[in-house]
Amino acid sequence: MTANASVQAAHTLRSGRLGFGMLTVYGSGALVETVINFALGQFLLFYLTIVCGLPGLLAGVVGLVSLTIDAFIDPLVGSLSDNLGGRFGRRHPFLFGAPIPAGLALVLLFSLPSRFTGVGLFVCATLLSLAVRIGLSCFQVPYFALGAELSDDYTERSTIVAARVAFGVVGTLLVTALSYGLFLSGKGATTHAAAYLPLMLSFAAIVLFGGFLSAVGTLGARGRLHAAPPGSGPRLAALFVEVKEIFRNRSFRVLFSAILLFFVALGVAQPLTLYANTYFWKITTLQIRDLTFIFTAGLAVGIVLTGVAARWLEKRTIALTGVFLFLGSQLVPAPLRVLGLLPTPASVMLVLTIGVIALGLGTSAALIGYQSMMADAADEHELLFGARREGLYFAGINFSAKASNGLGVLIAGIVLDVIGFPHGVAGGGIVGPIPARTVMELGLIYGPGAAIVSLMSVVILFAYRLDRAKHASILEALGRTPAAK
Repeated sequence: MTANASVQAAHTLRSGRLGFGMLTVYGSGALVETVINFALGQFLLFYLTIVCGLPGLLAGVVGLVSLTIDAFIDPLVGSLSDNLGGRFGRRHPFLFGAPIPAGLALVLLFSLPSRFTGVGLFVCATLLSLAVRIGLSCFQVPYFALGAELSDDYTERSTIVAARVAFGVVGTLLVTALSYGLFLSGKGATTHAAAYLPLMLSFAAIVLFGGFLSAVGTLGARGRLHAAPPGSGPRLAALFVEVKEIFRNRSFRVLFSAILLFFVALGVAQPLTLYANTYFWKITTLQIRDLTFIFTAGLAVGIVLTGVAARWLEKRTIALTGVFLFLGSQLVPAPLRVLGLLPTPASVMLVLTIGVIALGLGTSAALIGYQSMMADAADEHELLFGARREGLYFAGINFSAKASNGLGVLIAGIVLDVIGFPHGVAGGGIVGPIPARTVMELGLIYGPGAAIVSLMSVVILFAYRLDRAKHASILEALGRTPAAK
């Protein structure tokens, strides 16, 4: 088959609908990202400070260093996967190779020996955290790029992203049940080092299952995918030229900047959530579990609502709706508590329940909107510059998220030290009462303080102009017909 015939055959396949089975096996790969991000986002800062006794500043630097270095790995992985040839295509070698080292590093990170303290603890935690992040990048960037290649259709791409988010819901339910319903369900269990090893072993098993199911299951879809350009191959020297090229696309610059600011806010709030739930809201681990289940229910409903809305609304509108729901969930609850308007435990749980429902709905809308928009921007890039750069485009999302999240973790760690929040001794937790002012400041920073940053991302997102009609004209200019309905 000639090169042109192969390209046309791939386009013909991408014009057809994906079956439920292919959407399922592709979506299962989201378990890798969901489980690892849950472990690092929910527990790492808390584990290093409260369980291992590392000061907040150093624990924040662990997150900043590992995430910042890894953020520069993402473009490299994206470029390599865009240009890799061979029997298994551009993406699948990464999907098969990454889950094992990522899962192993995760287990080692949360089983640090109690004799590790000070500089030794800091160095070991940083290296292992970096290993986890790099393993995740080597899977996640090609995995996202693969999803962008499975269909050319504007609406179908939102369905593909929805499949990822749906498995994110499944993964969140699993890890929540394992965490707060089993391994960390005992009194004070979140402060005990011994509880984390079996928990992370179960997390690693889910990572391996999801990663390999997705890799094996999508092998049959290789005929849909774009091939590496003739004569290309992994070339480190070409990376800088390719990165410069993608920043010439205005749509990419807008999405990159909006996501950057949004994740700075999320990066501050997420590692402080367990602190806030434990010391500001004073709820139990079982209540934390229940709220997380409610959050995932919100995610699930959000997937359905977003899927319906995507048939009529523009993706920018969907993403903006999601960000506004996130802002509401962060801006409102904590000030109500500080003002004394939540006098009973029941009123606290009611407000938190409403907040996490809004957060779940908003997260689904934002994730589906952002990621689907990035796939459309990759088509625009091909029209403008004559090259497919899905790997680099989704590396841009990861770079933005990780670099900003690293900054957020650093800010969170510094905040803990500035407000005088104590760090505990391994296995013993915090001894003595925490000043009321410290707890109040924790709540205000974790809630409205973080959310205000997201307002800037909303302003930037209004500059995104790639809508349904313009995407259709791009496909027409590229010589592609709309997908079959």
